[in-house]
Amino acid sequence: MGGFCAIIAGSVLGVIGAVPLVILFERALRKIYPVSVAAGLAGIMLSFTLHTCAVLAVWLVSRDDVLAFGTAEAVSFLLIWVVESARAWHDIQGDACTEERKSGESSR
Repeated sequence: MGGFCAIIAGSVLGVIGAVPLVILFERALRKIYPVSVAAGLAGIMLSFTLHTCAVLAVWLVSRDDVLAFGTAEAVSFLLIWVVESARAWHDIQGDACTEERKSGESSR
């Protein structure tokens, strides 16, 4: 497979594995649709299965590239969640500032 190809493939599959959970997280943040615990658990299981099968496939094809692939996959997956958590924190801070303004105006 080659080291560079393993890193690119791991990065792509890390992002793909995060997509089901990111969709649920975005729905919860935007309050578009109610998000159930069952949907969250299903998303976690889907993501875990995809990541596990991908690492197994790389291990079967080229055992030398498993570390590079797995590291790239984990880093890209976690990078997606760093971005999502920063967005959620920003939204929460914005909501808190709005609530402070509303409560400040009502007390005057």
